[in-house]
Amino acid sequence: MRFGLWFIAMAVIAIGAYILHDQMANFRYEYYAAVAILMAAVSGSFWASVAVDRIVQPKSGDSRHIFTFLLVVAFLMIGAATVVGVHTEWEDKNLGTLGDFLGGTLNPILTFLSFIALLLTIVLQQREVHSARGEANSLKTERFKDRMRAEKQQFENTFFQMLNYHNSIVNSIDIWKGQTKETLRGRECFKFYFDVMKAEYDRVEMIDARQRVLHAYHSKVWETFQKDLAHYYRFLYNLVRFVDQNKVVSKTKYIRIMRAQLSDFEMSMLFYNGLTDNGTRFKEYVEYFTLFDNLPDNALLSSAHRSFYAESAFDEAARKQPLSFQDVNHEVAEAEDVTNPE
Repeated sequence: MRFGLWFIAMAVIAIGAYILHDQMANFRYEYYAAVAILMAAVSGSFWASVAVDRIVQPKSGDSRHIFTFLLVVAFLMIGAATVVGVHTEWEDKNLGTLGDFLGGTLNPILTFLSFIALLLTIVLQQREVHSARGEANSLKTERFKDRMRAEKQQFENTFFQMLNYHNSIVNSIDIWKGQTKETLRGRECFKFYFDVMKAEYDRVEMIDARQRVLHAYHSKVWETFQKDLAHYYRFLYNLVRFVDQNKVVSKTKYIRIMRAQLSDFEMSMLFYNGLTDNGTRFKEYVEYFTLFDNLPDNALLSSAHRSFYAESAFDEAARKQPLSFQDVNHEVAEAEDVTNPE
């Protein structure tokens, strides 16, 4: 592309010079010199950037051949100017005029070469600054990635430790049913909670369905088994909050892992506890993270109770409302204040 444009420019100058040749017959040598200078100037504008790139970023390792070429051209120009000056002034013994001619001719050439060298020095310094800045940005990016990887690993370690502890809490729950019956342990207890709550729900009659549910849950489950369930609810709430507060990983991925640990009747107890005053915040987490995905109807006292929750509690594709509260992790907040001072 560059060569094609240069060739067209040279052709235009040559054609123009040929058309004006007859009109400049009285200034033949000056005319040819002017055309040559014009072609040299146009060529320089086309190829100067290429020459600078070859000098600044040579393909052969250094720029000696370029500088050698420039020095040869300079010495040839100096030699040519000297020959012309001696040829024109020596016969008349005008040595003063010869000195003025040589000084007036060579000084601009040497000054131009010095100016070119200065420009090349500036270009090289700019390249060094740009390279150093690029390396600094690359190092900064790499450090940021390393910090993100370390934070993600730390999050995952803590998350899975908390998940293991959650399972140990579930396994520690037991219900003693008397000497003649087998003691229930772990997730079996949640099925028992549901059965006693359903028995009470079927026994009582209330106009308001929500009050009927809350009565059955509070009187037969919470009042009797609060000691185990309170610990279970608090820890699970803090596990969900821990995932929600992280800024490194995909929250949905780890919520799904946690949700997969919950049995149907664990979700049932979480469902009805969320309707109480103490479960208000956890209810919002349920709706925000779709914790009741795949919750079967037989784990509810009535399938109509689904209306107590937003659709997002059961369907990840449903529109989610933002949380109405913000649980602040003071350690995270303090760390952000230190790393992002105002």
